[in-house]
Amino acid sequence: MCLDDALLNSYLDGELLEPWKTQVEEHLSYCNGCQMRLEQLKDLDDKMKSTTISDDEIESRADRVMTFFEKNRFDKPKKQNIFRRKIQVNLIPALITSAAAFVVVFIGSFVLFGTNNQQTSEILPEVNLPIEASQVQQVSSEKKSSLDDFSLSQIIHYLDSQGYAVTLEVKTVNPLEDN
Repeated sequence: MCLDDALLNSYLDGELLEPWKTQVEEHLSYCNGCQMRLEQLKDLDDKMKSTTISDDEIESRADRVMTFFEKNRFDKPKKQNIFRRKIQVNLIPALITSAAAFVVVFIGSFVLFGTNNQQTSEILPEVNLPIEASQVQQVSSEKKSSLDDFSLSQIIHYLDSQGYAVTLEVKTVNPLEDN
C-alpha cells in the first residue's frame, strides 16, 4: 500500500518521528510511484519558497488591493431582481412548530371530545341482541320440522358458511345412559 500525500509532506518537512520515518524511507526505497510523488512535492515546495513576497512588496501593493475591494465590493450593494433572490427558510424551527401544533390539536381534541364510559354507551349500539324465531332459517334442503332434527356439526357448518362466528358453551354435562 502506497503512502498518501499528507504523510509524504510530513516526511519532507522533517516532522515524522522514528518508527514511522524509518518505515517511510523503507517504502520509498522500493516504490517508484511514491518516489516520483515525493519528487513532485519537493519541486512544489521549492517553487513555493521561491515565490515568497517580501514585506516591502506587500506594502506597496496593499493600497491598490484595498482600494479595489472598497470600490468594487463594499460601496455598491448590487440590486437583485426579485426572481433571482434566494429565499432562505430555516427548516428546523418550522418542523418543530408544526409538530407542536399537531400535538396541541391532538391533545385538545381529547380534552374537548374525549370519551368516557357514559358517552361510549350512548354512541355505540348494544351488540348482544336476542335472536328471534323469525330470523332462524333451515340448515338443509330437506324439510325438517325443528332444529332438533339437525346435528350440531350441521348447524355449526351452516353458520360458518354464512360468516357467523360461533362460540359453544357447555352448561351442564349429563352422563350417558347405558342401554
